[in-house]
Amino acid sequence: MKNIINIANLLSFSRVILSVPLWYSLLEINKDSAASSVNYFLILCLIIAITDLLDGYAARYFNSVTDIGKFLDPVADKICALVLILFLSIKFGWYYLSLLVLVLIRDLIISVVSVYFARTTGKYLQANIFGKWFLFFIAMSMILSVVLTPDIIREQYIYLSTLNSIFYILSWVFFFLATYRYFSMYYLLFKGDNV
Repeated sequence: MKNIINIANLLSFSRVILSVPLWYSLLEINKDSAASSVNYFLILCLIIAITDLLDGYAARYFNSVTDIGKFLDPVADKICALVLILFLSIKFGWYYLSLLVLVLIRDLIISVVSVYFARTTGKYLQANIFGKWFLFFIAMSMILSVVLTPDIIREQYIYLSTLNSIFYILSWVFFFLATYRYFSMYYLLFKGDNV
């Protein structure tokens, strides 16, 4: 139990809990929303980002890197990202829906294969660097899409739409790089090579 309950894992798990108020904050944002609704959403995003930065630091500082932590950290990240993608898919349709479908299929495959290797070899595979960059760019794109939802903000900060498009394109690039890295690693493990 000591290996499971530590500061790093609690920080990761807090992101799972924070995904609930994140969802409700998103439901409050529409084209007629005031800036205060967007500010509440941004504060939640900031807290989520801080817990994401601190959990890895805490695991190393307190020498409490655990297999459950290696599994929980990317799962917590993906739950928050999927909350945003799901909301934006409902609001904007295919622009984010295609990404939602691909992320869900890929993550389902990765989860099944990860559990298989955890049970058969005892190896827990961590998220790769491309996956972290994908999450960063898609998170920035999604956050900007939400921020730009109210008319009052979209009309005042026109340049944010261009920045949003750049982040969205980069998220696709890193999605494919991360997916390639994951499946290359699994291929080597299936062959019996050490990774």
